[in-house]
Amino acid sequence: MGFRAVCIFIVCYAIIVAGEHSPRKLDRPAAGLLGAIAMVALGVLSRHEAVQAIDFSTLAILFGIMIVIHFARISGLLDTLALALLKRSHNTHQFLCVVCAVSGILSALFINDTICLLMTPLLLEATKHARINPEPYLLALATSSNVGSVMTLTGNPQNILVGQASTWTWIGFACRMAPLGLTCLLINYAVIAIVYRKTLAKSIMSVSNLPIEAATPLRKKLALKTLIVLSGLLISFVAGLPLDLSAMVAAGILLVWANSPSEDALAGVDWPLLLFFAGLFVLMKGVVKTQSHWIVTLLPTMAGAGENGHTFSVFCIGAIIGSNIFSNVPFVMVARHFVGLVPNAKLLWLALAMASTFAGNLTILGSVANLIVAQGARQVYPLSFVKFLKVGIPVTILTSAAGGGILWLYHYLAWA
Repeated sequence: MGFRAVCIFIVCYAIIVAGEHSPRKLDRPAAGLLGAIAMVALGVLSRHEAVQAIDFSTLAILFGIMIVIHFARISGLLDTLALALLKRSHNTHQFLCVVCAVSGILSALFINDTICLLMTPLLLEATKHARINPEPYLLALATSSNVGSVMTLTGNPQNILVGQASTWTWIGFACRMAPLGLTCLLINYAVIAIVYRKTLAKSIMSVSNLPIEAATPLRKKLALKTLIVLSGLLISFVAGLPLDLSAMVAAGILLVWANSPSEDALAGVDWPLLLFFAGLFVLMKGVVKTQSHWIVTLLPTMAGAGENGHTFSVFCIGAIIGSNIFSNVPFVMVARHFVGLVPNAKLLWLALAMASTFAGNLTILGSVANLIVAQGARQVYPLSFVKFLKVGIPVTILTSAAGGGILWLYHYLAWA
């Protein structure tokens, strides 16, 4: 049974890595679904175990936030906000700084993948009118959205998984991770500014006078309603109310209050992503069930990860490597079954969220956010694997080192 589970995982993971180049034109959601089906059909899991493996609370959080984001998008709220901030830039360095700050902070609130989806065409339009090279700004968008998303439990999918499996509240997590995320956003800006110093120095631009408008016109009434509901959602997170219930209530209120066809809002939900997650839950449950005896051998190292700086560093590096080998979401799905069992779990949950998130900046394939930017820009300015590595390697090393240092300081101060 263990051999079957490993074979199923390897085949599914190969399809996930291949993406659009996979055989039979199978995409990532299909890979997750087929993996789940195979785990049950080949007897690795029973049907009851498969249903139990699906974390419906996590799916509810994603669904609710997707509905809220849909209304923020069609109301023109996000486009207008991003454009207003971008147009305040007066030189290339200020423009780069604004891109890093806007994409990072918005990603903490709206999930990084969505921000990349919205801002990629906006950046391409802005750089075209300003007649500047879009490369550093596209890279800043991708890497900053990953870095910024570490600041909240709802900033990215792996953080949502950590939030559901750990005892961290939304506000407790944000109070510790926001200083870390803001520090690493500065590091990310500095790295890109240094790597592209010649490109930025020879470019002259002024975004303040760009003749561009938001791609989605601002619908003031709907934008105000969305802003009120979003504020209420953030207040409920801060108050410690259940994340899944808060997200679903916010989605329900907007579906009624927006007074627009609900089928449009439901069409705006990324159903393939939800299917992908449901399939991964079942797939990873099969791996954990049959291979836990191997994974348990790592527990002594995990248990000592908060005892000294060396073992803690090993844990963070292992999480970065694991997230790049298996992809961050599947890796966290496996790791969350074991992190909560060790004495230093509170610290390690923060480290797992940080390392798995920052690991996404190592290569262009490291996170969905990177792929969204690359896909959106491919017709105008293709981003190659090597171009991304120029920024990805130093950003990942420096932000992970800084993030690990900050978390260790929290542990020293008994704050984690």
